[in-house]
Amino acid sequence: MKTRIALGKERQMEQAPDYEAWRIHALDLDTMNGMDVWKADPASPHYQYNLIQQRLINLRQWRKSGDWAQVVFALREGLQRNLGNLTNPELYKHTRVGTKYLIDEYLNEVVSTLNYLCDNEIPDFPYAQKLLFFRHTGQSFGRSSLMLSGGANMGMFHVGVIKALFEQNLLPRVVSGSSAGSVVAAFIGTRKDNELDGLFTGEAMDLKLWRRLGLREVVRQKSLMDGQEIERFLRKHIGELTFEEAFKRTGRIINITVSPVDKHQKPRLLNYLTAPHVLVWSAVLASCAVPGLFPAVTLMSKDRLGHEKPYLASTRWVDGAIQSDLPAQRLAELYNVNHHIVSQTNPHVLPFITNQSRKDDWTRFLTNLVKDEFKFRSRQMLQLASYGIDRGIVKNLLEGAVSIVEQRYYGDITVHPQVHMRDYQRILGNLTRAEFQEWVHEGELATWPKITMIRDQTIIGQTLEDCIIRLKKQRSSPAVPKRSGPARSKRLHAPESAAVAS
Repeated sequence: MKTRIALGKERQMEQAPDYEAWRIHALDLDTMNGMDVWKADPASPHYQYNLIQQRLINLRQWRKSGDWAQVVFALREGLQRNLGNLTNPELYKHTRVGTKYLIDEYLNEVVSTLNYLCDNEIPDFPYAQKLLFFRHTGQSFGRSSLMLSGGANMGMFHVGVIKALFEQNLLPRVVSGSSAGSVVAAFIGTRKDNELDGLFTGEAMDLKLWRRLGLREVVRQKSLMDGQEIERFLRKHIGELTFEEAFKRTGRIINITVSPVDKHQKPRLLNYLTAPHVLVWSAVLASCAVPGLFPAVTLMSKDRLGHEKPYLASTRWVDGAIQSDLPAQRLAELYNVNHHIVSQTNPHVLPFITNQSRKDDWTRFLTNLVKDEFKFRSRQMLQLASYGIDRGIVKNLLEGAVSIVEQRYYGDITVHPQVHMRDYQRILGNLTRAEFQEWVHEGELATWPKITMIRDQTIIGQTLEDCIIRLKKQRSSPAVPKRSGPARSKRLHAPESAAVAS
């Protein structure tokens, strides 16, 4: 009987229309399996629960006694992303929703205290000192980013991931995309929040961007697909915005990777800092230019008067995923990003992605060992094949293949689809509305089980960032609003059991 109920709940989870419905069924399953007892017990070998417990007790005592100087001192000194190993994925493999209640309570306490410090006048904590505290603490804590991989039509899975994060107020401001991921990144980076519904349903797109060339055109252009058709699609749906204009319009920081055809150039991460005047549609067109599939692209930009002109006219660019599918290092240099959520849909990568929700065991260890050995031998064979070849298309192809094999394709949290052979068969070609919506729902289903972990690992960083934004607005405001008690972040759910003690 219990097994039948559990199977029914799992089917309901797969058919859930939104996260809240999915979460209700997942919590029921956790309760049936006795996971409430596990959550209530703070002890675990996977994190320093004694350290977290003591910090929670101290913060509550100092806040209740009004010792704000000590609160500020403790937060400035002790706010670290992985304090006590809080980001350990093992803490999220036991249950479908949530983790230890102690972790929920600690994060709630930190977030509510930060909001209170930001939004209230506190003696001996003037505005200038307060802004410096949040800036320094935010710099020390770091930021999160969402990185969207390549994957052709599989990349529409990214839309579902973004929809799930957006609806839970968990979408990072920093988003990168390569190839298919660049299309999705550009769509959210050029639209305001109230304009995203059309993207999530597919109604904002005509979904026609693939057109095969005839044999004569293939020989002449040295590519199988019509680059003008995808350019038309991008211009129509992204518009003539530059990276700087997109940032000013939405506040989102989109980053698009492109790879050079010229060996004397290096891969570029295009954004409002590195290429403010480059047209976003042009960057996406280049990032999607898979060699042999689409022709190489000359980037376009706006001049001082707003007229369209070539950017680095003598240089052509191709698929960003070839050399920099997930530009983690460059994001760290530019934006202080030290935490990465990855939506991975690259067809050649998916067979090697490990399911993070599975507990470690011998089967998983042996599987990973075989996968790592295969990648290592593949890299050796590609390098061996390139010996003695100095130049030419074969040399370029082999070097590109080595670059693809050597890249890291996962993040601190990796979301990916469960693909089947039929998905590989429809990787190219125009999607129907129904197929697009299937990929979106697949992205949501893959993201919902990770929502708690994403929230727990990003909520402090997001709160620090939001507080800095609010403080900057207060600078131009004649008066700072006062509150009677600590503010609660709208992004953080209460623990999966009772409410947090205050």
